[in-house]
Amino acid sequence: MVNKEKARKQIISYVFLFYWLLIFEGALRKWAFPQYNQIIFFIRDPIVLLIYFIAWRNNFIPKDKLLIVATIISLVYIPLIFIQSVVLKINYLTLIYGWRVYFFYIPLAFIIKESFRLEDIHKFIKQSLIVAIPLSALIYLQYISPRDSFINSGYSEGLAFVVAGTTVRTTGTFSFTAGQTFFASSLMAMLAYVWLYRKQYNLMSMPLLLIATGTSMTHLLLSGSRTAFFMTGLIIVSSFIGLMFTKSTKMKFNGSILIILLILIGAILFIGPFSDSLDKLNQRFENAENSEGSAILRAMAPLIIFLRHVLTAPVLGFGVGFGTGGGSQLTTGKASLVLAEDEWSRIILESGPGFGLAFIIYRGVLTYFIFMKSLQSARRDNNILPMIFFGFIGYHLFNGQITHIGTLLGYNWLFVGLIMAATLKNTVSVVQDNKPIIKYPNILSSKSISKKHNKIPSKAITINTVV
Repeated sequence: MVNKEKARKQIISYVFLFYWLLIFEGALRKWAFPQYNQIIFFIRDPIVLLIYFIAWRNNFIPKDKLLIVATIISLVYIPLIFIQSVVLKINYLTLIYGWRVYFFYIPLAFIIKESFRLEDIHKFIKQSLIVAIPLSALIYLQYISPRDSFINSGYSEGLAFVVAGTTVRTTGTFSFTAGQTFFASSLMAMLAYVWLYRKQYNLMSMPLLLIATGTSMTHLLLSGSRTAFFMTGLIIVSSFIGLMFTKSTKMKFNGSILIILLILIGAILFIGPFSDSLDKLNQRFENAENSEGSAILRAMAPLIIFLRHVLTAPVLGFGVGFGTGGGSQLTTGKASLVLAEDEWSRIILESGPGFGLAFIIYRGVLTYFIFMKSLQSARRDNNILPMIFFGFIGYHLFNGQITHIGTLLGYNWLFVGLIMAATLKNTVSVVQDNKPIIKYPNILSSKSISKKHNKIPSKAITINTVV
């Protein structure tokens, strides 16, 4: 038991390392070691392998049907990529890279589900919001700096993307705007949870929480990203749905008022100190709508247009991973979208209709599963953390470009794992002489345990969370 708990803590530590590399690897790639950017891109993979090894040695890989199905599909893909290599003459490194972005990170989510406890998720949230405080200064400097300044430079020779005019789309410590978009959106989800459960868990002192609120909103308001605001909208909707499924009328009312207040604070900041950012974002929306059409139609289109490829794509596809930037660079020497821009169309074209649909359906089933589990957690435990996180990542698990952009791939499977871990009905065990003597729902803290059961011997001080 002691050794398994030690292994669990090791897994937690390495998952945190994976997360921090996810956030800061871009800084290494574009500022510290741009000449090694392609090598640094894979810096997280050895950490994931180490997590898998520890999990395998200590039985932290669950016998979950969804993981078993994913494993079967991933194994079936191996002969496909072998045939593609022989018949289509596709670079085998491209095919290996394609298999990696499809399947390599999936077990990580289930290991997180098996190893993370509520206190680990709380630590994850608190550290993220604290790190966002100094990074907001970096975001502001990027926002006011020229496109060709060092702080807005990347590892390539191209200029930074702009919102409108010469105002840049901030990237923070990431190598591309998508990473900052996800970081800013994830902060909104974490912020909502901390405020909603502030009295119950007291994760941050009020002064620190107020600072974190302002700086986290700075990340969003200066992102210049339509996707970031779209994801924030999904987080808000998902939070309201979660609140409506709880049993507590008081929580429904207070939570709804609190979310509305947070929206109003963001709106006041947008029309006040960040009014220039609002003008530029409005310009971007207008320009995008003129050139690309309605944002809503653009978001919904990938759910439909992939169907035309189901009937026309070759049975063997054009090569797993060939349509991604990384895969195309390995084959052609240049990173480009050579097949399709949207996720589902590219998967069908890369893998063929049969294999492609199997992977797409799997993602759909997994999305439905964690959504239903999140609703169940809200109804059963008054716990809307899974629904809040689902609002952040659910759409991208279903249809987002997680196999195309490395940062999105990492964020997706990390947060899928956190959602599944958060849905589990944990209990707190007070242990004496390596024997559990009493159990409580995870909503109770160790402080409340000591108040209610002050006759517990002083030796009973080890508190573990078990499922």
